[in-house]
Amino acid sequence: MIKLKNKSLPGIKSQLELAPPNRLKLIKNNKGDKKKDAAVSLCFFQDSDQNIKIPLILRNTYDGVHSNQISFPGGKKDKCDDNLIQTAKRETAEEIGLNQNEMKFQFKLTDIYIPPSNFLVRPYIFTINSTPKIIPNPKEVVKVLSPKVADILNLKIRNSSKKKPINNYPYFIIEDHIVWGATAMILNEFRALLK
Repeated sequence: MIKLKNKSLPGIKSQLELAPPNRLKLIKNNKGDKKKDAAVSLCFFQDSDQNIKIPLILRNTYDGVHSNQISFPGGKKDKCDDNLIQTAKRETAEEIGLNQNEMKFQFKLTDIYIPPSNFLVRPYIFTINSTPKIIPNPKEVVKVLSPKVADILNLKIRNSSKKKPINNYPYFIIEDHIVWGATAMILNEFRALLK
């Protein structure tokens, strides 16, 4: 991670490779709006076989635009959060039970605006020095995926013409799940940084 900290971020260019077709237009049209603050964690850990992994979550079904989607642990900033790094840690602890004190902040990726929910999301990279016990919160999380970083590097960008819910959106397949939208965009920036 130390080597990655010193590299220039690939930024929006790498994110847009996985953006829904209308995303650029929506970003341009909504620049002046007041956006809601949010943060997500890309929290890397080593498993017992020495594989570096990162948790992703399958969100529960609920009445909202991000229902039943694969995402990074995270959410909106609460009044109790001193900053957005704390938001990312708190949300990760709430959603998958990671110990906030073990999450070591490394650096931040490029901010990403999500027009459907009007969130400006800050993706933060953390490391954990031990293999964590992941405990999904059943109120928020259906399932936790833990892909290896090596597998993330080998992902292929796919595109579907009429496949719901992602009409014409580029996406990845991780552990038999479709990963698209902001999560795929953030993942693609991280992949570009590693390459």
